[in-house]
Amino acid sequence: MGFDSLKKFDKNFFICYICINIYTFMKMKIKREYGISLHYQIRKEIEKYIKENDFNDKPIPQEEKLAKIFNVSRGTVRRAILDLVNQGVLYRIPGKGTFVNKRTLSIEKITILSPWHLHKDPEIAQNSYEDILMRELRKIVIKNGYTIILRNFDREEIEFIGITKESSGIIILNPTKNHEEIINRMSKFKIPVVFIGANLERNDLNYVAVENKSGIRQAIDYLISLNHKYLFFIGGSPESYDTYERYEEFIDYCKKKKVKSDAVVIESHLNWKKEVEKIVYEYYENKNLPDAFITGGITLSLYLMDAVKKIKKKIPDDLSLIGFDEFPICSHLNPPLTTISQPIDLLAKTGFELLEKRIKNPFLKPKQIILPTKLIIRNSCKKGGEV
Repeated sequence: MGFDSLKKFDKNFFICYICINIYTFMKMKIKREYGISLHYQIRKEIEKYIKENDFNDKPIPQEEKLAKIFNVSRGTVRRAILDLVNQGVLYRIPGKGTFVNKRTLSIEKITILSPWHLHKDPEIAQNSYEDILMRELRKIVIKNGYTIILRNFDREEIEFIGITKESSGIIILNPTKNHEEIINRMSKFKIPVVFIGANLERNDLNYVAVENKSGIRQAIDYLISLNHKYLFFIGGSPESYDTYERYEEFIDYCKKKKVKSDAVVIESHLNWKKEVEKIVYEYYENKNLPDAFITGGITLSLYLMDAVKKIKKKIPDDLSLIGFDEFPICSHLNPPLTTISQPIDLLAKTGFELLEKRIKNPFLKPKQIILPTKLIIRNSCKKGGEV
């Protein structure tokens, strides 16, 4: 057989091989499973198919062809492929097609579940607890050689069975009291699960949280030492474990110290900026403005500073302010903000290490870690009665 004939034979063999594989693939039927969305099943079938077939540098079949193969809509296929692109399993080259990232396909995956709708305001987004924790966690997970699968509690259907199949471990960021059913179900998972950012007060779960009560006490003691007589706490999201813990401790500790106090927790769905302005204005109009505020986060601190300006008052001349969360922006505000600092980078690092140890040794007992907070004093607080 000559060289040209051999080339022709190889070409025909390759075409035949591809046709057989496509035919086999077309014969596959998708069995619908209760509680698992169709696009998720298609995604797993596509992932299985590309693992079983060597595409080399060739693109995977186009969306239309995959839709016919699985007898589903093109939209379902598109969403499944987009998920795989976001996971790094596939990548797209405009005008050429969608290709397999072989390196990522073999890397272990960690699923991160978050209830947050990340901030659109650039100033807040760069300096928010949520965004910075997510950024730190991404950094350390990728640095240690894992691929991240990111899910949102509130925006997407949580396919619990699927998560356990596709991940080596799961990290849940700031679970809320609305997620108790999810927390209970995940406590029974065979793969390791770690919760970050909530003191769940359970010894059957792995979690890392901060010492909110100590942080509140430090802030109250400091304000009392400055001779403040009337303290006010503003928190956000009553379903948050952190907010609930801070609110309860604020009320209890103020009673213990016999200092006048009020507290408000703003519902998640409300416009926080407008609500803070309304609170400040109403107390000002009633000539009952507190002489010191403690807020539950940088977002509320920024809104409060704006609200105080609108009533022609000044911080710290007319009232003092302490806020949870310590970010670079805090030292550059006017005035620089006194904060209750949470070690966000350590939260991410400790949570990941807790998970990785349990990926490597699934028989380790659940562990609960509470990290300390620290009061960082700046110029947003002033002794009561000082001019």
